Amino acid sequence: MTVLKSLAVWMAVFWLGLGLGFAQDATNRAGELKSWREQCNDPDPDLRLAYIEKAIDGGDVSVKRICIRLALESDNADIRNLGLRAAISSVPSVSFAVQIPGELEAATKAAGDDEKKLAEIARWYVSQDFTRLRNGLVFEIDGAAVSNGESVWYPLAGLSQRNDKYRGKTTVVGSELNWTGRASLAQPECSLNAKLLSDNTLSGTFQCGVEPSFPVTAKLL
Repeated sequence: MTVLKSLAVWMAVFWLGLGLGFAQDATNRAGELKSWREQCNDPDPDLRLAYIEKAIDGGDVSVKRICIRLALESDNADIRNLGLRAAISSVPSVSFAVQIPGELEAATKAAGDDEKKLAEIARWYVSQDFTRLRNGLVFEIDGAAVSNGESVWYPLAGLSQRNDKYRGKTTVVGSELNWTGRASLAQPECSLNAKLLSDNTLSGTFQCGVEPSFPVTAKLL
């Protein structure tokens, strides 16, 4: 066998071995993730809670994500609460889609093409705020702790980066999230109240001052 043929055979064996190694690693990894998925969905709620806590405390991002998602989808109140606290602590920010308040939408439709009425509506605080919120409301998160469900959220309404003047405290109670603080809006004193739905979505309202509230939704994972 010539040197070139020997080299070709060696390379073929090398790449075959490498491919088999990758395939085996992938199979082992898939088995590991499947095992965690089963454990974090154990029919015994106490065991399920223990496995989810272990996954959250571990350093494997994929395992943590799988188990947090399963916790959010659980029908057990304690596990859903843990999932919500863990989900918030695992992300740097939460982005809410914002819908027009019903009162503002109705007034705008009633005004039709009347420019005078439309100009008056545009001066309403709620109209000014919706202009800033219609593309979404992002909260940056600091100090989220799984242990107590508390954190500081900075609303970026009308801002390109966080400002210490505009922030508030967020508390998780059961399957609900409550935030109270200040935002860079016409009525700066605001509150957010949202409930965790079965599809890992937060759904609720964002209200500032005595303005009509904005319906908001956010996908957690």
